[in-house]
Amino acid sequence: MKISDLKFKNVDDYISGFPQDVQAILHKIRLTIKRAAPQANERISYGMPFYEYQGKGNNGRLIYFAAFKKHISLFITPRDTETISKRMKQFHVSKATYQFPLGKPFPFGILKETVKALVNARELKNNSTKNLQKVKTTISREISSYTRNLSPSDKTICKLLSLIINKHLTKSENKIWHGHPVWFLNGNPIVGYSKQKDGVRLLFWSGASFDEEGLTRRGKKFKDASIFYHSVSEINTKDLKRWLKKSEVIQWDYKNIVKRRGKLERLK
Repeated sequence: MKISDLKFKNVDDYISGFPQDVQAILHKIRLTIKRAAPQANERISYGMPFYEYQGKGNNGRLIYFAAFKKHISLFITPRDTETISKRMKQFHVSKATYQFPLGKPFPFGILKETVKALVNARELKNNSTKNLQKVKTTISREISSYTRNLSPSDKTICKLLSLIINKHLTKSENKIWHGHPVWFLNGNPIVGYSKQKDGVRLLFWSGASFDEEGLTRRGKKFKDASIFYHSVSEINTKDLKRWLKKSEVIQWDYKNIVKRRGKLERLK
């Protein structure tokens, strides 16, 4: 009989059907998920414990867990692959399945890290979706086209960056400049992003003067500084808002750099 054919009243009922040693692991898995996603709804779906967050049906799926004769499995929808950490990916065995042999220590720390990343990604994505229509008209067609041609993961990152930048640099204009989306204030480049080999790069042209540890890549010749993102869950919105605020009050004059034969002067 398939697990999906079995009927369980609740998660306690599901766990109680296994040997004591397996029950102990399942109880701890359940506790780890609930602590990492305290607002998720817990229920039984397809005969397995299931956690749903910020949505119903397919849109709400966060994570399943289930025990078998020789292993325990976690099920995470393939659309969330880019959110999952490298440490969790070592247990990936098929499209949506991550498998952990019984008899070996279960990696509860990796589970906690993964669930938190899934929750953060879901919150950021939903917040972006709710507000994107409000700023859609202020994003140039060129930038929309640039973003549209990216992979699903990179597209989500760039849409969220565009949303936050537009929301906080209200007097800026945006366009494709040197092949990448860039925001300007009074004709001076302020911030932009680009898809590169190391991920999506968010660059502040005057970022080296912000005195921000998060902007780890510093320009050797000019005053730029940047950060790379590999998933939307890595975007710290508080940091980004702070950097955007500084970008308005700390500016180097790139607009006239050609006239000055490559020499930068500070505007603010």
